[in-house]
Amino acid sequence: MTAAESGRDVRRVLRVSTAAVVAVGLVLALFAARDEPVELLFYFTVQVNLAYLVVLLAGGGDRLRTALTVYLVGTALVFVLVLANPWSRYAMVANADARGTISDAGNLLLHVVAPPLAAAHWLSRRPRVALRPVYAVNLLGYPLVWLTVILLRGALKGGEDRYLYPFLDVPRLGYPTVALNAVLFAVSLLVIALTAVHLTRRHAR
Repeated sequence: MTAAESGRDVRRVLRVSTAAVVAVGLVLALFAARDEPVELLFYFTVQVNLAYLVVLLAGGGDRLRTALTVYLVGTALVFVLVLANPWSRYAMVANADARGTISDAGNLLLHVVAPPLAAAHWLSRRPRVALRPVYAVNLLGYPLVWLTVILLRGALKGGEDRYLYPFLDVPRLGYPTVALNAVLFAVSLLVIALTAVHLTRRHAR
């Protein structure tokens, strides 16, 4: 077996494995949220994983695949360091609505297992054309639109969990703190995106 054939096999295994993990994770998340499935679609993680699954199954350009990989890695960091961290101010582990075997399994697959697999798949098939730093900045556009929708939805909708994530809870935190949290997460995402851009430039050279 040649090196090229071995590389293709590795990429195929990573692609199939990642697609399976994402698909199972989404099914578990849907089952856990069966009482309000539409609500599930507002979550950033679910939107990104759905889009990534479509790209894995139907194909997509390097720029789209890179963007979704960056978003997946970003969601993993937020989940591990903020939402699933019992010492975090915004931990969701104490929230009874966020617990349960099925919900935990879905969260684990979508936030902890899928992102490293996606990153490994991206590294095994990096874009041949080097991306520019402005591309990394442009990647912040979609999260900004998502954040705007979530804040508008929360302002118009009643209920305790209308802002979805604890770090976006305007009634409890106030807009200045929510804005600061958004900036911190944007900077983190930008660092991940710039790292991806740097790796494409090295690969191109």
